[in-house]
Amino acid sequence: MADRIVRDYIRPTRFPAADFMALLASSILERRRDQMFPELDPFEIERMRRFGEARNFAQGEAIFTAGQIGPGLVVILSGKVDIVRHEFSRESLVVTHGPGQFLGELAQLAGRPALADAVAKNPVEALIIAPERLRALLIAEAELGERIMRALILRRVGLLETGAGGPIIVGRADSADVLRLEGFLRRNGHPVQLLNPETDDEAKALIERFHIDPGQLPIVLCPGGQVLRNPSEDELARCIGLVRPIDPKRVYDVAVVGAGPAGLATAVYARRKDSPSSCWIAAPSAVRPVPRLGSKIISAFRPGLPASP
Repeated sequence: MADRIVRDYIRPTRFPAADFMALLASSILERRRDQMFPELDPFEIERMRRFGEARNFAQGEAIFTAGQIGPGLVVILSGKVDIVRHEFSRESLVVTHGPGQFLGELAQLAGRPALADAVAKNPVEALIIAPERLRALLIAEAELGERIMRALILRRVGLLETGAGGPIIVGRADSADVLRLEGFLRRNGHPVQLLNPETDDEAKALIERFHIDPGQLPIVLCPGGQVLRNPSEDELARCIGLVRPIDPKRVYDVAVVGAGPAGLATAVYARRKDSPSSCWIAAPSAVRPVPRLGSKIISAFRPGLPASP
């Protein structure tokens, strides 16, 4: 259900970088700010401690960085953390989190690269809950898990409404390749910004900066700083972290091609605790590893929800 909610809210932006909070002020942030940025009470944090470990960060230290896989959900015990997004050569403050609040959105739940930077504004003590432990928390603490999941989904919806944190596609709006890449990102619930070099000065500046020939358009700027020239869906998926490299040394007992009902049913059967087998599920540009007890599975899921229950 959460995957449907996320995909239904997708609104790729077709305008250049603007102030993130101003864009959200008239949309989801204005309506559901308390649900997007809830504050946990001490009792709730205490219930979460068994799922994570405490860690200290110095002032100015990066807790996670856009384009890189973060440590998971970060619950602030003391101090403040700035969430910052990059817009070409500029930075803009998204929000400042304080004690009792937590950092992250659906990328942290799925163990995918972060879409923004998190920087300690002053000395910070935080509870770090890794993705696999976060999934366990959502199951074991149903009521608390529902609040956390709602916040993660709404934050992703906010990113989708503005395109914030996602790759930037530079090319003509009516280009078949631009539409192809945009459609791929939309289907996978991933934010994206579109810049048209015919009407946008920043797009023109990017083309000149990277010496791009018009025949190489569209180009894609990934959150990690990589520049792709008219990439395939697979190249784009790997650049933004939707697809990870597969360990060639690992041997699997079962390979399932396709992540439809039959493929997923096969995977569920293969990962039963009493089964020693390991399974590999493949679907186009949507493959990620998910460790489970008794087996090792690579599952194909859109980023709206993690593969594991």
